[in-house]
Amino acid sequence: MARKQEYGMALNWNYVIVSIVVFVVLTILVLYMPNIREIDGNILHSIRLALSPYPAYIPQFISSFGRDYHMLWPQITAGSVLVSEKRYMKAFLLIFFTQASFVITDFIKNFVCRERPCVYPGFSFPSGHSSTTVCFYGILIYLVLHYAKSDFWRYFLTALFGVWIFMVGISRLWLGVHFPVDVIAGMFLGFMLVNLYIIVSKSLSK
Repeated sequence: MARKQEYGMALNWNYVIVSIVVFVVLTILVLYMPNIREIDGNILHSIRLALSPYPAYIPQFISSFGRDYHMLWPQITAGSVLVSEKRYMKAFLLIFFTQASFVITDFIKNFVCRERPCVYPGFSFPSGHSSTTVCFYGILIYLVLHYAKSDFWRYFLTALFGVWIFMVGISRLWLGVHFPVDVIAGMFLGFMLVNLYIIVSKSLSK
């Protein structure tokens, strides 16, 4: 059992390293490759054109749930469920890593200072909606897969959270407030934090 757990943690560390490498490469491209904005812009235009027949309120509704104040109640709800199951440390780490995703993303945004593709407050790289959504709901997917007692709820919630992560990322492109590279980088940043959560959680449960 210990060897199996160690193997799992080694895999999580591999995911962390891959996420960091991809994120660093994307950051370097944004900082030092001037024509990446044109390439990014062309891809963004194609995506928005493909989605233009659908109502604009759809991405606005989805995107609103990625804001920090709208992420508060899901965190409280998930934390309360974990506390009711006496998984206090997992509840604390869930909230800690989710909040860390906000702080880390803002720090990197202010370091890179990439202009958005439209007139909108703040910087563009990486997408905060993508990083925090992947972090929070990615951790929930991990918890559901490991602790849900019903197969139905395990697969249903995993699929639901997975689709929601994808839709939040698409919504940011749909609204034209981020470039594709911003969203991809945000997702890798969130994925890195998910794996760090798993590593810390497993280490503290030994």
